Amino acid sequence: MKQKRFSTITKKIILYIVLADIILCSIVFATSYFSFNRQFREQYDSSIQEICSAAREFLNPDDFANYRLTCEKDQAYENVNKMLQNIVDRFDLNMIYVSAVDAPDYTHIFYFYDPTGKNFKYKPYPLGHEEDYRQKDYNASTKRVFEEGATIVRHTFKTRSGSHITAQLPVYDSNGKIVAVIGAQKSIQQFVNARRAFVRFVIITALIFAAGFVILFTGYFDIRFIKPILLITNETNRFATYNGEPSEKLLSIKNRDELGTLANSVYQMEAAISNSIDVLTRITTETAEALASAIDAKDKYTHGHSTRVAEYSKKIARMAGKNEKECRDIFLAALLHDVGKIGVPNNIINKQGKLTDKEYEVIQTHPVIGRQILANITQTPHISDGAFYHHERYDGSGYPKGLTGNEIPDIGRIIAVADAYDAMTSKRSYRDPLPQDVVRSEIEKGLGSQFDPEYGKIMLQLIDEDKDYKMCEKPEI
Repeated sequence: MKQKRFSTITKKIILYIVLADIILCSIVFATSYFSFNRQFREQYDSSIQEICSAAREFLNPDDFANYRLTCEKDQAYENVNKMLQNIVDRFDLNMIYVSAVDAPDYTHIFYFYDPTGKNFKYKPYPLGHEEDYRQKDYNASTKRVFEEGATIVRHTFKTRSGSHITAQLPVYDSNGKIVAVIGAQKSIQQFVNARRAFVRFVIITALIFAAGFVILFTGYFDIRFIKPILLITNETNRFATYNGEPSEKLLSIKNRDELGTLANSVYQMEAAISNSIDVLTRITTETAEALASAIDAKDKYTHGHSTRVAEYSKKIARMAGKNEKECRDIFLAALLHDVGKIGVPNNIINKQGKLTDKEYEVIQTHPVIGRQILANITQTPHISDGAFYHHERYDGSGYPKGLTGNEIPDIGRIIAVADAYDAMTSKRSYRDPLPQDVVRSEIEKGLGSQFDPEYGKIMLQLIDEDKDYKMCEKPEI
């Protein structure tokens, strides 16, 4: 049997390893990702808050009430505005603004600087510009900072202006009242790109590690465990079908562990069983040969007939591709194919002249008698088939059942060819052994009628290989 490249157990182990790698890599990836994300966010959060806090120090909150009333800029306003612009340029901010929120939900702009002009429709917002808070594009966090004094940091990703972080802090006047909100926005696209690169790096590294680990571990496990286990299993299954001797391959397993011990124990067990089977086989064969000799002794012209038929049958079976156990069973069945003649009177078996119809009917009962005798051998039930079917003919004109073609068991079709061949190559009371070319011609003419064409052709091949005509009854010396 052809061994699969990967056994079922190997595939399962590979699957478990891959799943374990996926879980491990997922844990490593998640841990690294969140650690990386937290580190950068903390860095950006702290940075943007510090910028807002620093910018807040340049403001003059006590002047905001006057700015709201007049909407006119003075020198102090211009100085602060310039300082805020410098902060934006220095820290590469998207924008910076200072605003207040009035009821009913209107925002009042004090300062606004957007160097790119991409974030809002005004460039820049004029002093005193008011924006409806309820408009959907306005940030509600401004009102929350203004009313509650909260410090808010938000992260916004995948907007038209890119990914950015925004911080908003309350602005207090000298009396401790919140009079405005200062906000700053900074691009974090660099962080997003770095995170994407980090994710790709972790995934690729994890895949390479997982693939390498699977290949190395699977290769080691396959060599160290799977192949020895498969070898022990295959050799045990082979031996269980009585297919040869104990395999020396088992001794090639040099593992210094339980597998090595198991392989050696299996080899020793197979050797002991093989020896016992050999002994039993010899006893069985010798017993069958003794019984066959007793049967052949009833007819002085069939001495050695059963043994020769058994040898020819075994050769045909082996060339037909039968395994050793099947060949052994066919050999034993052929040895005992005429055992039913025990029930046929000697005067009929040894009659010199032509048999009468009644005597021929008695002769035709020997397959049935043989089957009855051998039916009690339960360990090799096919032996009785050889005795019962060896006089069936391929075209259905045989006896006792008149079966045709493949209705006749293999063992009967094989013995039928061997039996006919020995009958033609043995001495009879009325003739000497037939010449080899005549025997070959008769076998060839019987293909498809008396004999199974497959087994008949094998017999012809054996005849052609027997150049010296050794496959025949040897003359007595």
